[in-house]
Amino acid sequence: MLRHLYIKNFVLIDELNLDFTDGFSAFIGETGAGKSILIDAVSLLRADRASVSYISKGKDRAIVEGTFDLSDDAHALAVLRDAGFETEREVTFTREISASGKSTVRIDHRIVTLALLKDVLEFEIDIHGQRDNQYLLNTGTHIRLLDEYLQDEELKQKTSAAFHIWKDLCAEKETALKETYSEADLEYFLHEINEIESASLREGEEEELLEKERQYKAVKASYEKLNAVISGYDDSLSGEMYEMNHLVQSLDDTDVFRSARESMNDAYYAWADAVDQLRSVYDSMDLSEEEINTMEERLYLIQRLKRRYGHTVADILARRDELQEQVDRFSNRERFIEQIDKKITAAHAEYLKHAKAISDLRKHGCKKLDHAIADNLKDLMLEKARFETSITPCDPNENGIDRVEFLIAMNKGEDLKPLSRTASGGELSRLMLGLKVVFTHLQGIQTVIFDEIDTGVSGPVATAIGRKMRQLSEQTQVFAVTHLAPVAATAEHHYFVSKSEQNEKTHTHVAQLNGSEIIEQLAVIASGEVTDTSLAAAKELFERNQKHA
Repeated sequence: MLRHLYIKNFVLIDELNLDFTDGFSAFIGETGAGKSILIDAVSLLRADRASVSYISKGKDRAIVEGTFDLSDDAHALAVLRDAGFETEREVTFTREISASGKSTVRIDHRIVTLALLKDVLEFEIDIHGQRDNQYLLNTGTHIRLLDEYLQDEELKQKTSAAFHIWKDLCAEKETALKETYSEADLEYFLHEINEIESASLREGEEEELLEKERQYKAVKASYEKLNAVISGYDDSLSGEMYEMNHLVQSLDDTDVFRSARESMNDAYYAWADAVDQLRSVYDSMDLSEEEINTMEERLYLIQRLKRRYGHTVADILARRDELQEQVDRFSNRERFIEQIDKKITAAHAEYLKHAKAISDLRKHGCKKLDHAIADNLKDLMLEKARFETSITPCDPNENGIDRVEFLIAMNKGEDLKPLSRTASGGELSRLMLGLKVVFTHLQGIQTVIFDEIDTGVSGPVATAIGRKMRQLSEQTQVFAVTHLAPVAATAEHHYFVSKSEQNEKTHTHVAQLNGSEIIEQLAVIASGEVTDTSLAAAKELFERNQKHA
């Protein structure tokens, strides 16, 4: 959810810092003060198109920065981790527009692409106007919304997996039927298979040979040095050191020579012992030229096959299997088609089993969804509205055999029609509000913004809209730009949007209201003036709506 919003040089806003909490917040103020400018600013954080027209006159750039608490947005956190960000809670997103038309996007002050911003905040913000053109009006999303409401994820995954197995087998058969090979092709395929088979490859062999080659090279370098040491000792040093030690030991056994005789004798035998140890290591080294040649020939063979059939031994073996399948299809076409037909029939039956199961679940479960939405519509004083989930057969696909579409009739006696082709602006706004109470949480949406969806309504209907927004705010953060006192009176937090003129320029300001300030502005919205009577009415309205929210 949105925790902090910073705006600078954006249309009529010079600089603005706002902190937000969860719950229901209302933005109120006179018409033209700039309430919708705030919506435009937040839209940029949702990756909407940037325009230089957003930059305040005379300024070289505009900045919109929002800090979001993403601790409950698993999708956003997963996308950020994949992009190399380490965060579990608050993240700052920045859009900067320069007068040259360049738009810069940052996440936690690191420049990123607009696509990444859009992906991260895909389910974070939902901006709802009088003609909502987002997920609820998109017929293609209705089956997903129904499935999310029914929580049938396991059955849905089984259906999708079975569908792809069936389609892959069908594609394999289609490929086999299209293949036309000559005898020469068959002979060539058999030659390639034999070439791979005769190599007797196994996975991991190349790595083992390369490691062994590395070890041999290391041993070879030491082998030559050891040979030089041992040969030098045997050919010259051994005899000379023996004679030298013999001469020293023949000196008189007196105190003058005793220490030198002992040191020389120890040194002579220490040398002899050290050379014997090196000789033992040397003798244990097995540097068979035949084995080395075999190893190198094997590595050369693998490299040659890799150049022809793949980058790894696994690729080569996979190519062998592919060639064998082609040969089998050519040599035993009728048998192959017969076998794959059996597989296709079995896979299709498995798919239909899951597809029919999820279809039955949808047909029974959609009634519960229809009742839940009907209850919300009644709360919004749309008692005559009828909502129905239409489920009709369709061509098999990964979602099953159902086409799901939400239908609505706003008035008694009307025929049910698709959501996208019904209802007036005010009715549609209330309808969408009722739907969002049901679907917003399932979509994982963290912040919902309503932009004057109460236009064209008044009295009890306005109160119903405010209370329904307050109900929605129990699941997600809600912002509403409103010009109706009953809606504003239901909110938990209030922000007053005003404008002023200075140096022949208009400026927009936003301030959070508290206590008597809320009552005063509600009085202005309701009656256009602040009097004892209007203040008393506003106070009564506020207390009543807060009590019943």
